Amino acid sequence: MKILYLVLIGIIITSCSSDDKNSSSSSSNVKINNDIDSVSYAIGLDVAMQLEQQFKDINHKMLSSAILDYTSGKDLILSDMERVAVIKKYNEITLPKDRADKEKLNIVEGGKFLDENLKVDGVIEHKSGIQYKILTEGSGPNPKSNESVQIHYTGTLIDGKKFDSSYDRGEPAVFPVDRVVPGFSQGLQLMNVGSKYQLFIPGHLGYGSGEGPGGPMSVMIFEVEMLDIIESPSPLNN
Repeated sequence: MKILYLVLIGIIITSCSSDDKNSSSSSSNVKINNDIDSVSYAIGLDVAMQLEQQFKDINHKMLSSAILDYTSGKDLILSDMERVAVIKKYNEITLPKDRADKEKLNIVEGGKFLDENLKVDGVIEHKSGIQYKILTEGSGPNPKSNESVQIHYTGTLIDGKKFDSSYDRGEPAVFPVDRVVPGFSQGLQLMNVGSKYQLFIPGHLGYGSGEGPGGPMSVMIFEVEMLDIIESPSPLNN
C-alpha cells in the first residue's frame, strides 16, 4: 500500500525532530557530516513534501510518538489489525473526495487547453472529438482497427510532463490498434505509414474516470511516428 508506505516513512522523518512543526521556523539542530547524512536528509524532504500533499490534517506529534513507541519496544496504542483498519477507513473517506476534486480540475483545465489548442495553426478537430496535427505526411497505407502497428511515440500531459516514451526505451512499440484507449485508436487510424502526428486526446476518450496518467479525465498528448502495419493472422478454418 503506497499510502501506508509513505505514512511509515513520514513517521521516521518527523521523529528526527523533537520540536513540534509549528514551534519554530528555524532549521533543526541536526548536522550533515557525510554523504549518507546528505542523502538521508534529501530523501526526508522529498517524502515530507509528498506526505504534506496527501495528508492535510495529520498530527505530527502522534507520528513521532508512533515511531518512538515502535522502535523502543513500548506497548503500542493500536494493534496491527487496528492500524490497517484505521488507515483503510481514512482512505475510504478522503480518497474519493480527492479523486473527485482532481477529476473536476482535469475536466476544466483540459477543456481550456483543448479550446486554446484549436487556435494553433495546423491543429484539426476530428469528428470523434480528438484533435490532431500533421507534422510529417506519409505515403503508405492506413492501419485498420483489426491490425497491429509499429510506432515510435512520446506521451505527455498538458503541463509538459512526459509519462511514457518508446524512444526512451530504445525500441518501437507494437500493439493492436483496437487495444488502446479510444482516442489513441482513432488517431492511429488517421495516420498512414511514414507519417508523424501530434494527437490530443480528451479525457473521456482516454482513460476516462480511470487511473490514467495525470489522474481521471486528464488530456493526453502523443507525438507518434507510424513505422509499419502488421496484419493480424487470419483465423484457421475448422
